[in-house]
Amino acid sequence: MTEKGGVQSVERIFQLIEQLASHPAGASLQRLAQETGLAKSTVHRLLASLVSLGYAAQEPETGRYRLTLKMFELSSGIVNSMEIMDVAKAHLERLSQRTGEAVHLVIRDARDIVYIYKTESGPMRMSSRVGLRSPLYCTGVGKAILATLPPEEVEDVWNHSSLKKLTSRTVVDLAEMQDQLAEVRANGYAIDDEENEMGVRCVAVAIPGPDGRAESAFSISGLAPYMTPERIRRVAALALDTRTDILADLGVGRKG
Repeated sequence: MTEKGGVQSVERIFQLIEQLASHPAGASLQRLAQETGLAKSTVHRLLASLVSLGYAAQEPETGRYRLTLKMFELSSGIVNSMEIMDVAKAHLERLSQRTGEAVHLVIRDARDIVYIYKTESGPMRMSSRVGLRSPLYCTGVGKAILATLPPEEVEDVWNHSSLKKLTSRTVVDLAEMQDQLAEVRANGYAIDDEENEMGVRCVAVAIPGPDGRAESAFSISGLAPYMTPERIRRVAALALDTRTDILADLGVGRKG
């Protein structure tokens, strides 16, 4: 196999893994071929390799393919090694209990955020899940992180993002986003006002490093009718207190 052919095979197998990850209940060979744009014979060969290595399995009843927990073990090893996870977990659980809402912890990955922890204490359950990837521009946690970055980096993220309105409230204009980020800096927290998912409002706070830049953030998510302006202010105050506690445990002095 040539070097070019080897690289192409690696690209294809990761393309297939990403599609499998988007179908927790499994997907058929035909569907995977359609979604990846690869020939069915190629997809079948790649799936056979994943199955033989234990990273995928085929359901005997439906014939669908899905990722196994062996794949999760790889990612969980990375997540569990993160200091932010170790430090923030207890604080976020306490925040969820005090607010009765879902609390999420994310890390930045280029132009996206990835959910690495989630805790819920109320009766309502959010559709979010650990491992989910979302763009920075349309999430409260994303905006909280963007607000800590220099303007030129914000513009670079913006110009290289696939901007689209996920809801009628999603901001896809850079000038409007810059105005929102100025508010985030002034208030200390960001709001996702049904911009990523209709019916859900979030309050988000970045967790900055010693230089003021943030690569992680957390949010409190609730149903929009209950997340009134007054409740948002109360929740935001609790979130800011929680961040102070997390930063103290991390040994990071809060600036500004």
